Amino acid sequence: MKQQPELKFDNSQLETAIDRAIDFFWINQLPGGEFTTYVTERKVTGITCNFDSCNFSTALILYALSFLRETPKIEKMRLQGRNFLLDNMVRPGIWYYYSSINPFLHTLFSPPDIDTTSCTSFVLKKYGIVLNNKKLLLANRNQDDLISTWIVPRFSMLFTHTGYWLKYRLITPSYSQWWKKFPSVSNEADLGASANLVFYLGEIEETKKVIDYLIDVTLKGKEIESDTRYLSIFPHYYFLSRAYFNGVKRLEVLKEKIISNLEQKFEQEGFDNSLDTALAACTFLNFGQITPTLEKAIDFLLANQGNDGSWAISPFYFDSPKRISWYGSAELTTGVCIEALVRYQQAI
Repeated sequence: MKQQPELKFDNSQLETAIDRAIDFFWINQLPGGEFTTYVTERKVTGITCNFDSCNFSTALILYALSFLRETPKIEKMRLQGRNFLLDNMVRPGIWYYYSSINPFLHTLFSPPDIDTTSCTSFVLKKYGIVLNNKKLLLANRNQDDLISTWIVPRFSMLFTHTGYWLKYRLITPSYSQWWKKFPSVSNEADLGASANLVFYLGEIEETKKVIDYLIDVTLKGKEIESDTRYLSIFPHYYFLSRAYFNGVKRLEVLKEKIISNLEQKFEQEGFDNSLDTALAACTFLNFGQITPTLEKAIDFLLANQGNDGSWAISPFYFDSPKRISWYGSAELTTGVCIEALVRYQQAI
């Protein structure tokens, strides 16, 4: 077992770390308002790491920045990020994972998805921008009455969302090709995307079965096998606890198991990287658990902040269970770290 760090931080250290992270975001936010994401791939010639312009990471980082006290610098970054997301919105209030400047948007035939749309819609709502996309998201049900990850035209939408159906089923050939080529994928419901859907839509009658699914999978310990992209318990627990913190109180039944699993994992393996540690810290905070493990996690984050105010890149999500490609960035890691530090500071 790795040796646990001793506690050596105080409030001034938290303030300094947070200010340095804010400066990192200020310097590194792209001109269009986006925050950088990279895709890392294993190839015959070695490992490559390329810029991967997307909406998803910016939505996650804007959520983290929402916990900061408002200053002109922070408000400008938030505004630029919101404008980036709004510029990439597909009517009526849905988003692709890829941004409009990413060439993969038009070459991979990848439809809009529930994950990106839910995270983006929530963060815009948090900043006062309300979207009328609830019915369309709920219409994207599969045969198990769960919400599918990919927002693809379904026959059930023909009369309820005729405009959307005609535009993306008939006019855009890529959607017809996607549906025919990947019928099973088009109907899949992933744990992470489902958690983010209820995070956005809340605990309502229409999401009851989705919440049942989240609870059942987590209590059975089948989180990783129930998802094709978030291949670790850390993002799963973060998303589930985030939905709970934002009003989905039925997920409280998972609190004891999730906290126990994290406590045990850190006791056995120690702290490995800043991203997983920050995701776990936010999970503790979302469930209102101020524990010695949380304090050690915060100490680990303070000790591992880089000279530029960032924390190191680590895999956040993958292309598939084969793990050929993974996605992350220093910006994405730093977003979760700053959320953990700010909320811990507020909690104590």
